[in-house]
Amino acid sequence: MNAITLRKALGVLAKSSSFSVTTVRQRQKDVFDQLKDQLFVQQDIEEDLLRHLDVAKPNEIIFLCGSSGDGKSEILTRCKSNLKYNQRFSFHLDATHSFAPQQTAIDALNNLFDNHQQSCPLLIGVNTGMLANFAREGADRHESLRLVIDKFLSKQKKNSGPFNSGNCYFFDFENYPKFQFDEGRQYSSFIKKLLIKLTGKDDGNLFYTIFRRNEATQSDLITVANFNLLCMSGVQDVLITQLFKSRLIKDQFVTTRTLLDFLHHLLTGPGYLFDNLFNSEENDLIKKVSDFDPSRLHSYELDQFILRYELGLVDDDLDDFLTALEPLHIKFDRQNVKPGDAVSLIRLFWLLQHESLGNNYHRKFSAFFNESLFERYSKIWHQHKNYTADSEQKKILNRFYAFELIAGIQRYANRKAPELSIHKEDFFLGEFGGVKITAPVEVRPDWDTIRNKHTAHPAGFDVYLKVGETSLPHVHIGLNLFELLDKLNNGYRPNKYDKNAIVLLDEIVELIAEQAKSSKEIKFYDGGKRIYRAKADDDMITISGMEG
Repeated sequence: MNAITLRKALGVLAKSSSFSVTTVRQRQKDVFDQLKDQLFVQQDIEEDLLRHLDVAKPNEIIFLCGSSGDGKSEILTRCKSNLKYNQRFSFHLDATHSFAPQQTAIDALNNLFDNHQQSCPLLIGVNTGMLANFAREGADRHESLRLVIDKFLSKQKKNSGPFNSGNCYFFDFENYPKFQFDEGRQYSSFIKKLLIKLTGKDDGNLFYTIFRRNEATQSDLITVANFNLLCMSGVQDVLITQLFKSRLIKDQFVTTRTLLDFLHHLLTGPGYLFDNLFNSEENDLIKKVSDFDPSRLHSYELDQFILRYELGLVDDDLDDFLTALEPLHIKFDRQNVKPGDAVSLIRLFWLLQHESLGNNYHRKFSAFFNESLFERYSKIWHQHKNYTADSEQKKILNRFYAFELIAGIQRYANRKAPELSIHKEDFFLGEFGGVKITAPVEVRPDWDTIRNKHTAHPAGFDVYLKVGETSLPHVHIGLNLFELLDKLNNGYRPNKYDKNAIVLLDEIVELIAEQAKSSKEIKFYDGGKRIYRAKADDDMITISGMEG
């Protein structure tokens, strides 16, 4: 172990490593196996699976399914290595493979189910996509099993825990999300535990032991500096938040394999961790997280900092702060400023926003890095999840519905008729020959449905609205749409980059417009100050003019 560098030890994290996929090995374990094993964090899905294996019946078929890289092989290899399960179960570790050149993966599954002896349960690791393929293309003799698989794939709501039909059980990684909204801002207990396993400062941590040896010998100091940063709890929390945002905004799923490769790039990339986080075309997570680069924030204070730094202006407080970075092996040469140094420092200030260091110069900019929108989204999510019609809950949610959701929808619907802002009840229906047509609508929360429905989901929440007395279909609010509503209420004009959120907003507007068209009152705006009102009363239609 003495010859292993930190960079080489961290190699077990890379997706290109032979350790990225766990298989049953016959060779003797070495230090790299120990390093990989040290990162083991038992996931909730594994706990539930093991509980079920203890009571599984002989005729059962148990599927462990998800995406490539979720950790199916890791879990099943541990099960197979355990005598308790090895002797009681038949194992098929990876259903994406066949066992002969002329055999397809579907053929292999057909043979597997043909040969399944119902004297012992069958435990299968399979990608969800392969399950869908088998449901379509599997042999007719397995039609009943194909129907069960199809039933699992088509279920409307995915809840935690296994899906069961007949003698088949499905443990699906999608039902065990790696992120969760948390009022304490701890958004992923799994990732946090993994980071602690990697960076824990105790004698039993091989990574930390190798890190300290590299630090003592002053070798590969950039990797040492990056490890130093990752050891900080506040830095870990910032990284987890960014990964959660990439899940919510970019719809980026985070598997165990992609997460480990992400950490490998952060620690062993070409620069400091705070630059590696935003510079890579090879890592999927980096490409998504790079859109949240804090150096793209252009406040007056941040722009002034960049200008002053690049001009080499005197800043004694900054010099003191940079001196405090040296024990971490992070160095900025104020006498020889390189292009990009100021941007790197802004990224560092952002990364350290929850940490205290030196004279805390970096905290001068913390207000520009706060995640207020994200935290408000989390708060509204919790209100939906825990809603019981309590008066205080209703008060908080009503503010969201009235002043953020409904106000944002109305502003978007009336964007082509800015004169309607003084007539808040009016809803724009269209324009014909220069005359704008509107109808008054009363949009409000559907409180009964909000209370009775399961409105909160891992990546967002559902809202329920009523137009008059008519309940509308639920609308899913993700962070993208939540952010767009916030921008609309602050005068923002949508553009092509908002396409995904705009599609949802258009659907909501169309639902409301359909109800508004049946209104007994319609207004016509002729482009001047004159407004004409048409009002239906029994069989009569009354038309009147009024000032705008």
